[in-house]
Amino acid sequence: MTARPAARPNVRAALAIGAVLCFAAVAGSAARAAATPVPAPPAANAVPAAASSAPAASPAAGRPTPVASEMTSFEAGDEKVIAYLAVPRGAGSHPGMVVIQEWWGLNQQIKRIADRLAALGYAAIVPDLYRGKVASYKEPDLAHELMRGLNEDRSVGIAKGAAALLRSRAGVPTLPVGIIGFCMGGRVALATALKGGDVQAVVMFYGSVETTKEAVAPLACPLLGLFGKDDQGIPEEDVRKFEAALKAAGKTATIHIYPGVGHAFFNDERPGFEKDVAQDAWANVKDFLAAHLQPPAPTGQPH
Repeated sequence: MTARPAARPNVRAALAIGAVLCFAAVAGSAARAAATPVPAPPAANAVPAAASSAPAASPAAGRPTPVASEMTSFEAGDEKVIAYLAVPRGAGSHPGMVVIQEWWGLNQQIKRIADRLAALGYAAIVPDLYRGKVASYKEPDLAHELMRGLNEDRSVGIAKGAAALLRSRAGVPTLPVGIIGFCMGGRVALATALKGGDVQAVVMFYGSVETTKEAVAPLACPLLGLFGKDDQGIPEEDVRKFEAALKAAGKTATIHIYPGVGHAFFNDERPGFEKDVAQDAWANVKDFLAAHLQPPAPTGQPH
């Protein structure tokens, strides 16, 4: 993505450009991995310890935390937003995670990401940006159309509303909340952090980036970016510029560019899935969130 001008950007165009990049990336990934068998999708609402490619563990106990999930809703602007919520069972408040969908919509795969985060000890929410519409993996044209219809400011507003809901449910206004997104959702996660979202950590998987110091200047929280070197939609050159811009702006950021993999390498229901890389990426996510979202342990208790 090119640098934003000083004037207010065309927010619909920002996601439309991302849609074109994502479309190219998905097409390239599918062609590149056409001979790769697609893993069978796990059962709906599966607990992540059984479904994920990397074992999930509670930060405190070192083992999976039992998870409860439900559909919920919240207000964002003038609309009611449906969302999937996965939380650790048990008393007490938990750091929050807003999870932003790929361009397919609120499907079972993205719900399982929330389940995995809940098993790590986070309250995770996935807002439905498409108002109930979901594209199957056989419908990339529909996914492209749905994504092109998004407005970035609306998407950011929904992400902010999801974070507010997590804090409201916990009864803790200062609850640490992070945001994670994939593909289109990676862009929304970054945009939320750049546009005043009250988030304490941002994780973006292969989302479109900014390339100038000025564009990333508003970032006020640590960032973890995970990209594929062979991604045809998010070129390595742009990711390197993004990394350099973050460094020049003095931001706390870590960028991983995985060689030999393309777009959507983390989605275990897609041909481009790379198990070993996905496991390493998830380990980086766990370490990053544990470092930036966990509240201080009580005196005398181990971290």
